[in-house]
Amino acid sequence: MAENDQPQGIRAKIQAFRTSEHWAASLARDILWVVGVVACIALALYLICGTWPAVVTVESGSMEPHMNIGDLVVVVAPDRFGPLETWDAAHTTGYQKFGDYGDVIIYRPNGQTDFWAQIGLLPLSSQHPIIHRAMTWVDAGSPEPAYLNPYGGKVTPQEYVPLATTSTTTFGYYILYPANGTPPDNITEDAKGMGFSTTGAKYFLPEQFIVQDQGYVRYSAPATHGGYITKGDNNPVSDEGYIVVNNNQTIEPVEKPWVVGKALFTIPYVGLLPLHIWWVIIIVIVAMVAWDWYAKKKDEASKKKGGKAKAAGKGSRKNT
Repeated sequence: MAENDQPQGIRAKIQAFRTSEHWAASLARDILWVVGVVACIALALYLICGTWPAVVTVESGSMEPHMNIGDLVVVVAPDRFGPLETWDAAHTTGYQKFGDYGDVIIYRPNGQTDFWAQIGLLPLSSQHPIIHRAMTWVDAGSPEPAYLNPYGGKVTPQEYVPLATTSTTTFGYYILYPANGTPPDNITEDAKGMGFSTTGAKYFLPEQFIVQDQGYVRYSAPATHGGYITKGDNNPVSDEGYIVVNNNQTIEPVEKPWVVGKALFTIPYVGLLPLHIWWVIIIVIVAMVAWDWYAKKKDEASKKKGGKAKAAGKGSRKNT
């Protein structure tokens, strides 16, 4: 008998929770409803996109003007809707995405992640993925390329010209020059050009070698492992050996397991919501509490009005 009563007791508690007018129960029902809707949307996105997280937010200007801060990026698996193409390969085929050749990939730098990133709650994660263009694939043991764009996002280079590097430094910089040219011998301390630093070295490309609308590529030591070389369209240099992540580690060529997916399309401004997720949560909760309070007061007023009308009806019958 007790075994038969137990399910009935559970059903009674569920029914009481569903019909309770207590503010806490009402708020809990609203939160559960929101969580259920979000879970259904997340499941649908995963089934359609084939990866998780299926949406990420642009947090910096490294991809401007092709992607802007606050853009919500819809992400699909690398092989979804066609194979992943690098800038190098797409320059031959003519395939373009987001204003330049090749796909924009979302990857975890050096494979670093945590629990929150794995379940897709990126605002709570200490290591957010990076959204940059896949420039080329480098095999282990091959010279690792570094792509340079002196103009940032203002210019989309149609080609990247190989550079050579001087064997000695000038004013602390290794001087870069076209691989088919000769090293410059007239560099002064106030020379104009493009300077940048990588792990343990500084480089300088003199203004005399910078050609309008042209990019450059410098090959360095052999790569320790195979991976994608990536670059932000608005950054002067590609990521590997240039960008520093957690524990002062520079980014390495992106191995395939580190790739979350490729960008399919963006929705402007919508990504500002997850960038300010805590304020959004607070506003939503306050709005739900306010709505429940308003609905309760309205219901009470309606009941009082109905009671007065009923009493008035009884009084009129007595008078007759």
